Amino acid sequence: MTTSSYWRKLLYAFGMFGVTLSYQAFTGWIQFYYLDILRLAPAAMSVAWVIFTLWNMVNDPIAGQLSDNTRTRWGRRIPWIAGLSIPLGISFYLLWAVPSGLVGENAALFSGLWWYFLAVLLLFDTLWSAVVLNYVALFPEMFPRQSERASVSAWRQAFTIIALILAIVLTKDIAERLGWARMGMLFGSITALAFLISLLGSHEDPASRGDEPTVPFMQALTYTFTNRSFLWFVLMNLMVEFTLLVLPAVVPLYAKYVLGVTEGLQQGLLSGAAFLTAIPAFALWAWAAKRWETRTMVMAAMIAFGALLLPLLFVRSYTQAIMTTATLGLGLAGLLMLRDIMLADVIDEDSLVAGVRREGMYFGMNGFIIRLAFAFQGAMLGGMLAMTGYNPTLEVQPPHVALGLRILITLVPMSAMVLGIFAAWKYPLHGRQLQKVKAQLGSLE
Repeated sequence: MTTSSYWRKLLYAFGMFGVTLSYQAFTGWIQFYYLDILRLAPAAMSVAWVIFTLWNMVNDPIAGQLSDNTRTRWGRRIPWIAGLSIPLGISFYLLWAVPSGLVGENAALFSGLWWYFLAVLLLFDTLWSAVVLNYVALFPEMFPRQSERASVSAWRQAFTIIALILAIVLTKDIAERLGWARMGMLFGSITALAFLISLLGSHEDPASRGDEPTVPFMQALTYTFTNRSFLWFVLMNLMVEFTLLVLPAVVPLYAKYVLGVTEGLQQGLLSGAAFLTAIPAFALWAWAAKRWETRTMVMAAMIAFGALLLPLLFVRSYTQAIMTTATLGLGLAGLLMLRDIMLADVIDEDSLVAGVRREGMYFGMNGFIIRLAFAFQGAMLGGMLAMTGYNPTLEVQPPHVALGLRILITLVPMSAMVLGIFAAWKYPLHGRQLQKVKAQLGSLE
């Protein structure tokens, strides 16, 4: 690999820093800011959040379809990223820069604050989906070979974890020191800059796609949902996404009511330990992904992650728990970096059937479907707490609560991993079939 090629890959991968910093700061603190700081009524927040969730589900496929059917002299994806990165950064700033005249005590549904919140929420999500979808859609086409995909995916996920840790640790601290609006301006600027920097390592070949036909929306959906490889992939991915959502949601409760740990930093480290150990583990998975099929490696990552969860069913001390969560980074790294490589193979296969590369629609529909993981996670957590008698007004919970939390943090995600392994086993794009696709596309190593 030449020095020029190395830096292009690194620059492209840096876009994930902007992806993660913006969305983690948003998901982690936006509700706290509007509820606890600005005093938006909880019922009003709930209505806006439902509308946001519904739009969040459908805008990914729409953005994907628009991207796939874009034809310009600069390509399909790059113009979207170049044109919308700065507006995206501005929209992030607007989330936190609420006009002072709209702020009032217990602002209700349809108040000025509510309309402002809903408007900037939808604006930010629309721009974020458009920019991020086009950014990730560049990945399969820019890096057709397995070795390239493995190394670039490892870099992308390393930037993801760095940004994740910074967003979790620094968002509120910066907001308290500088003000929420200035935090929004800083993070919004970094987000826009990260995407613009990624363009320095991005490239498309418009001439090679100029003769490709555009695919009508309904036909695009038909192609997508009749692709067996995609259907088994997305079931597997849904199980992984559910697992990666349920664990951080359970950890603070597990720390408090199972381990007796209430200090915020200690609770955060219980989750953060896995992310820290995942960073060096990316090199291991990148090495393995260059030598064995992605399907095999994904199954290995799910087996490792599920098995490493089991001690949390029995541990009694914080030290034992954090040692266990630190080992989870080994499997976590594989789960984070290998799924996009697997989806890239699905897109390669589809391009031979459809006669056009449709990265946008596949990443869009994948985003649409895995949103179900939010619903599964919420239902599972709420249901288990209700069944075990959890009462937030009690300092000491009924004994069954601790058992329920142990089950939630171990047996529930382990069951999801088993279903995910089954889906990966049924996934047809491996062995000779995968080699045939690679040969037809000329992307064999």
